Amino acid sequence: MKEKYHKHPPLFKPIRGKYHRNEWAIYGTNCNRIESFFEKLDQRLSPQYKLTYVDADHHVELEKTHFQIGKKQFSQSTPLHWNEYDDRLQSWHTDAVIVNGNHYPADRQIVFIDPKKKESLQRRVEQLTQIDVVIKLDDTPIYDFVNEKIQDETLIIQADDNGLLDALIIERIIANKAPLKAIILAGGKSKRMGEDKSQIDYHGKPQEVFAADICTHLGIETFISKSHSYDKDMINDYPVIKDKLLDMGPFGAILSAMMSDPNAAWLVLACDLPYITSDSISELIASRNVSKQSTAYRKDDQPFPEPLLAIYEPSIYQRMLRFLSLGYACPRKVLINSDVEHVILAKEEIAFNANTLDEKNAVIKTLTK
Repeated sequence: MKEKYHKHPPLFKPIRGKYHRNEWAIYGTNCNRIESFFEKLDQRLSPQYKLTYVDADHHVELEKTHFQIGKKQFSQSTPLHWNEYDDRLQSWHTDAVIVNGNHYPADRQIVFIDPKKKESLQRRVEQLTQIDVVIKLDDTPIYDFVNEKIQDETLIIQADDNGLLDALIIERIIANKAPLKAIILAGGKSKRMGEDKSQIDYHGKPQEVFAADICTHLGIETFISKSHSYDKDMINDYPVIKDKLLDMGPFGAILSAMMSDPNAAWLVLACDLPYITSDSISELIASRNVSKQSTAYRKDDQPFPEPLLAIYEPSIYQRMLRFLSLGYACPRKVLINSDVEHVILAKEEIAFNANTLDEKNAVIKTLTK
């Protein structure tokens, strides 16, 4: 049978809605109430959770494009071209997106029962595909065309039932928390060591397997990273992820793992950390902040994180690609300039990496005492 021709390389796409995997369009009331709804929700969930609000420009048509990043404002005389892909690129750094349904749809919905906007809501009834919440402003009965769309699990509340609403949003965010996988970086050339660092026996087995075993015993699905030219698909019982980006070192290995599963968070461990322990990995996992782009160990006397002893959330995938487009392929530079949860190393030797023969011999001597 003739093999099917693929025009494009097989890439796994992240699970997302129109903007985010956690998104709700607000329907059934006026724009001022929708904006107020978002602001109050944002205040209640902040700072633990970060939200993005999507709305139309309610002002006069502008000839320029304006946007703001932090305290810096940008203005361009040429309007930006925009489509559905740009929508998905904008909200990668937040936990959820709230959309003004009077202007744009989203995969899930929150519907107000506001008699003044009944006709407007009915015109958009085809957009009501997954109603999670119905909010009643008064004793007005739920409209028949809405009743036909709600399900057994749809939450029906009064306008001041903030606790129930917040719990539903948070439950959804937590339920969609990225699963954690581990990647052991073992594809380096080990030029300074003079031998393959991944195969050094510090603990009765090759160090790449020792590190992988720690992660597996902690219940994490684990992979080993190797260069593109590596000729095996498995090492012991561990699947191999080969570099998709050539000669980019750890940066390329991390991106290759993300390409294999962009919906996972990746625990990244270098294979040259002879003092790594199960307790140190457990502490990093326990400190994981899924609302950050990464959770990384840091030495107490250093301001920067350890990029090869860190958890990379799916939200950092796009940011790493952006750094690459600017000519930077250094994971530490990405973490230094991103939103990272820092975890101080209780024992700094955990982050020690043995790169030379003298360092290797010193580690073996220490471990055999």
